[in-house]
Amino acid sequence: MNFSKLLSIMQKLRSSEGCPWDREQSFNSLLPYLIEESYEYIDAVQSGDAKHMAEELGDLLLQVVFHAQIAKEEGKFTIEDVINEICEKMIRRHPHVFGDPQQSTTQSVLQKWEEIKNSEKKESCSAMDKVPRSMVALSRAQELSRRAARVGFDWSDSKPVLEKVKEEIGEFESAPNGSPEAEEEFGDILFALVNLARHKGINAEVALTKANTKFETRFRQVEKMAGGKPQNFTLEQLDEFWNKAKLLR
Repeated sequence: MNFSKLLSIMQKLRSSEGCPWDREQSFNSLLPYLIEESYEYIDAVQSGDAKHMAEELGDLLLQVVFHAQIAKEEGKFTIEDVINEICEKMIRRHPHVFGDPQQSTTQSVLQKWEEIKNSEKKESCSAMDKVPRSMVALSRAQELSRRAARVGFDWSDSKPVLEKVKEEIGEFESAPNGSPEAEEEFGDILFALVNLARHKGINAEVALTKANTKFETRFRQVEKMAGGKPQNFTLEQLDEFWNKAKLLR
């Protein structure tokens, strides 16, 4: 099997002799599947399951081919355009590899990448441009703060960022429960925490994903210890089960 085979399969699925479901799909209708497959690949990476990773990357590739086939049918672009565009971009943004060979540090490479990226912009624009509004909120917050920092809007170290977190918590505590003000202040806490994560070299989305997994795993252990009926136990008893679950790996 090769890439051309995958293209021909998708073309067949979208043809009049193909699958009714595949023929009915559009760019918008496929978006939930693209998001789902992305998360499933992330799960596979975090579990360290190489076979699962290969399978999920295949599902992601299918989504790329699916979108490209629809675009070809509508006369917008082809899979060749997609491939050519990314190839040209990678070559253009890596002059230290494909142009004048020179010794480069990771920092200088990133700086050059941003310079080239900015030079590609046809008109004056905001540092906030191209941060997708549909992006997961936690990831979007980190990207927004990263871009602001890139143009100098940032503290030099994490200490004042931590103070900002404490300040936002104080404002949240002063807001009436369930009020719009409380919601706003809680959002400010989350944003400040994401900014703190960035300063500490932590990806907030990945950190929370791992925390979710840890909580789920431990709570499932609590349910087992409670014989599948945790509602029959007091909070103190459940907390004792939780402490035991923390010792399990």
